[in-house]
Amino acid sequence: METITKGKFARLSLLQDPAYGVPSDVTFQIIRVTNEGTAEIREVLGEVTGLKLVFAAASSVFRDEFFGGLKETTDVIPVKETTYEAFEKMMFFIYSKDIDWSGVTVPEMYDVVNLAEKYIMPELMDEMTRQMENVPLANNDDLLNIAHTATQFHHLFPDVSSALLLSCAKFLQKTIPPSARLQFAIDQSSTGKEATVLQLLSLAKDLPAVECYNCGNVECMDGQGVVGIDKFTVGMKLRVNKSCGMWDVNGGRHATVKSVDKDNNTVDARGGPYYIVYQNIPAFCYCCS
Repeated sequence: METITKGKFARLSLLQDPAYGVPSDVTFQIIRVTNEGTAEIREVLGEVTGLKLVFAAASSVFRDEFFGGLKETTDVIPVKETTYEAFEKMMFFIYSKDIDWSGVTVPEMYDVVNLAEKYIMPELMDEMTRQMENVPLANNDDLLNIAHTATQFHHLFPDVSSALLLSCAKFLQKTIPPSARLQFAIDQSSTGKEATVLQLLSLAKDLPAVECYNCGNVECMDGQGVVGIDKFTVGMKLRVNKSCGMWDVNGGRHATVKSVDKDNNTVDARGGPYYIVYQNIPAFCYCCS
C-alpha cells in the first residue's frame, strides 16, 4: 500500500521555508472551544502560516475570504471544529509537500475529508478517496471497526465512505470464505455493528469472483484433498486428511506448509517432511476456513 502523497510541484513547498526569503502573510489559529458554565474557553491547538495567494489558488473559499468583497481584514484567522494535524495536512497538500499517512487513523483521515469539503477542494477529496481505498486491514477486528466508521460518516461524505466500505468488502471476500460468513455475521450479534456486517456481506456478494487466499482457486476447495506437489505453497493452511491411512488417529489436525520439496514429493507441514500421497490418497486437505 502507498502511504505517501507525493507533492507534484516540489518548488512550491519552498515558500514554506523561512530560509527561502518569502515571508508569510496569514496565520491560521486552530482553536478548540469548550464551555464551562456561561464562560466560553478557547484553546489554541496550534498555528499554520502561509501565503494568502497560495491558499486562494487552491480553494475558492480561501479566495473569497482573502480577496472577495467581504474579505478578512485581519491576518490572524481562527479556525474551529478541526484539529491542528488535519489542517496541517491540508496545508501540506496545498503547498505540494509530501504527506505520510502511515499511522493516521481513519477518524483522523475523516478530519481531512471534512476540510476538503469545507474549503471546496476536489483534488484533496480525490486524494482522500484514494487513501481510503488503500487503508490497511490486518484482521477481522480492523475490518469491522473501519467499516463501522465508514457507515457512520456515510451520510456526510458518501463518496469517500463508499470507497472505504468497498475496500473492506474486498478484504472480507478474500479472507472469509462463503462457508464461514454466516458464522461471521452471527458472531457480531449484539455488538451494535450488525447493520455494518450485513452491508459488507451484500457488497462482497456482488463483487467479481477472486481466487481464494489459501487454495488459490476461484471456487474455494476448502476441505478437499490437495493433489499435486505444485499445489503446495509456503504458508498454505492445511489439515491432515482423515481418509488417508498415513495419519492413523491424527487425521483432521491443522498444519501450515513450511517448505516444499518437489524432488522428493514431500512437504514440511507438521515438523517434518511428509509425502503428499499415501496409497493413492492425498495426505492433506485444504483448510481455507
